[in-house]
Amino acid sequence: MNQPKYPLHWPNVLFLTLSPLLALAGGLYLIPRAGVRPFDIALFVAFFFATGLSITAGYHRHFAHVSYKAHPLIRLFYLVFGACAMQNSALNWASDHRLHHRYTDTDLDPYNAGQGFFWSHIGWIFYQSREEKQLLNVGDLLRDRWVRWQHRHHVAIALVVGLGLPTFLGALVGRPLEGLLWGGLIRVVVVHHVTFFINSLAHMYGAQPFSRQDSSRDSWWLAVLTNGEGYHNFHHRFPSDYRNAIHWYQWDPTKWLIYGLSRFGLTRRLHRIPTSLILRARLQVEVEQAEKQIQVLPQEMGLSWRLRMEATRARLEQGLTQWAETQSKYWEVKKAAWRDSELLLHWRQRLAEYEAHLRESRVQWQAFLRSLQDCAPTIS
Repeated sequence: MNQPKYPLHWPNVLFLTLSPLLALAGGLYLIPRAGVRPFDIALFVAFFFATGLSITAGYHRHFAHVSYKAHPLIRLFYLVFGACAMQNSALNWASDHRLHHRYTDTDLDPYNAGQGFFWSHIGWIFYQSREEKQLLNVGDLLRDRWVRWQHRHHVAIALVVGLGLPTFLGALVGRPLEGLLWGGLIRVVVVHHVTFFINSLAHMYGAQPFSRQDSSRDSWWLAVLTNGEGYHNFHHRFPSDYRNAIHWYQWDPTKWLIYGLSRFGLTRRLHRIPTSLILRARLQVEVEQAEKQIQVLPQEMGLSWRLRMEATRARLEQGLTQWAETQSKYWEVKKAAWRDSELLLHWRQRLAEYEAHLRESRVQWQAFLRSLQDCAPTIS
């Protein structure tokens, strides 16, 4: 790790050091005496998802990236339970995160992964300026009076709701200290480090199927730990998309929450990157990898493989273009309410044809990549 530009911020150091120690001490004292009951686990799970999703769906997707609009009640929920995650105010969080995306892997990135695991995970919080942040990159959020209210009172909210509420709920069943332990202390520590993993591990382990312009990576097992945020390479390539994962089988409760709320009118204008752009991003990465493999082949063999690559790639790109244009026209006709018209039927048939052509082109491209991999050394 390079020499930090700011001194140790002792309140942050003490809080992030003592909170896990306090949770550990509380567990060692209470569990042997009172055991662990289903209520304790249920309280932990409820507050884990309430605060964790308020960070991923709220602080991250809604406030930092504005990837969808939310009903005022949902925004208020995010602000209250986001504060309970004890990761600063939405304003400060969004400001840091926007800097991270603008200056990824540079010295201007607040949690630059290039400085190692400790720095990107927690060290950057230990070393903070004493001066109040200017918040110049969150002017849109500063216009929101509820965001400003949470910025002023996020510590009080965290104490009253994040620690006081689970204690109160525990008291209702005769377990106030257990409520504080599981719904408060242990939950805070777990949510902290689950979030920090996105800044550290998600820039160190996994695949890079969408972009190799920065250190972000996709990891299914990290997605399980982080409410879907482990699909981080996709997010860095397409930060305005409300989704972390694009396939139905990938774990992404953040996406499911946002979409589920939209079915009740509580979220709207969910931004999705067109599939054609996602496929083109993957294609670009695969072409770069294939080119590296071709370059290590003998010159004449390399030329032959490069010609095959260009021909196969051209077919795939043509298929992508035709499919995207046809899909756009199909939805244009469908939105015009010509649901039973011959014109709609015509474009539906055309779309099905181009989808079939695109699938065939993708199969050919993947076959080419497998053949090249068998012929050339594997290069990371």
